[in-house]
Amino acid sequence: MRGVILAIAPDGSYGQLSADDGQRYSYWTSEVRNGPPRIGQMVEFQMWEGQPVDIFAVAPPQQPPPPRTAPGAYGRAPAYPAAPAPFAASASRGASFPPADYWIRLFTSPSGRISRLQFWLHGVLPIVVVSVVLGWIPLLGLLVALATFWASICICFKRFHDVGYPGWWSLLNAVPAVLAMVLTVVAMTVSAASAFAWLLAEILWGLSFVVFIVQMVFVYLRVGQPGLNEYGPDPLSG
Repeated sequence: MRGVILAIAPDGSYGQLSADDGQRYSYWTSEVRNGPPRIGQMVEFQMWEGQPVDIFAVAPPQQPPPPRTAPGAYGRAPAYPAAPAPFAASASRGASFPPADYWIRLFTSPSGRISRLQFWLHGVLPIVVVSVVLGWIPLLGLLVALATFWASICICFKRFHDVGYPGWWSLLNAVPAVLAMVLTVVAMTVSAASAFAWLLAEILWGLSFVVFIVQMVFVYLRVGQPGLNEYGPDPLSG
């Protein structure tokens, strides 16, 4: 099948092309076999599970047709191509998982969007497994705790982005939890204020739990916004 490259993501990891069947497809740039992709480049490719693989450039770049737009947060769509599906595969090597740079961005960057499947299966599950397997090892466990803490922030930010909320809202339940921990330490060390500190700490722990349940229902278990939003392309498109 032939097509023309329409767009490339700002980080260069994926893009969008228009095929001669009239459809537009998202692709991983790692599937381009003979040089870096360029907008307007004529390419030939195979299809595997609904995505282009084994892409070869066959002609110099030409002017691509203007991309379609959808209303964004400020009356226009952000200039993002549709995101690739979470499970891209290559017919030549039989891979069934996204490339390494996908996992690096997932756990190190708080920008962008991820679907519920990506959040729970690609994000939460690996973090829990790594914490259980390596968290008990001295020194290494501390490094693992720091790494998984940042990874958790990144995937939570992206999940909030997917439903159209600012990522920092994911930290709202942490505020009362941190205050509760401080009061717990005070209650254990200052006997004169222990009763009041314990009571206030329990109230804050309860507030933190309630906020977390609200986040779970309205964000972590909720379907994201369809199409583009101000945080990027729909992770389920393509």
